[in-house]
Amino acid sequence: MDKIVMKNMRFCSCSGVLSEEKENGQDFVISLTLEMEDIPGCRTDALEDTVDYGAVFGMVREYVENVSCNLIEYMAENIIVSIFRAFSMVEKITCEIQKPKAPIDGNFDYMGVIIKRTRSEMESEL
Repeated sequence: MDKIVMKNMRFCSCSGVLSEEKENGQDFVISLTLEMEDIPGCRTDALEDTVDYGAVFGMVREYVENVSCNLIEYMAENIIVSIFRAFSMVEKITCEIQKPKAPIDGNFDYMGVIIKRTRSEMESEL
C-alpha cells in the first residue's frame, strides 16, 4: 500500500459540547494517512495521478473552520467521507484529531480520537 501522510495540521474551530467552546473556539490538530493500492504518480510525475494534498488540506480547513460539531468523532467521520468522495483512488483513511485544550481540569497533552475507515465499509455513505 502506498500512503500519503499529512501530519499535525492546525485549525481553529468553534466545535465542542460546551457553550464556551462554541463561542470562543479552540485549536485542533489533525493528521491524516491516506492509503492507496498504487499511486500512478510514482511513475508519471503528474499531479493528476495522485491525491493533491493541497486540495485535501483545503477541504479539511473548510470543514473544521466552518462547521461546528459537538464531537471530534463526528468531525473525523465527516472529513473521511469528504475525502473518499473527492478522491476515488483512496482506499483507506486514518484520521487523528487532537484537542490540546479540551475543557478538562487536569494536566495532559491532548484529548483525541483516531478513526480508521476503508472505502468498502463506507460504500453506503459515498
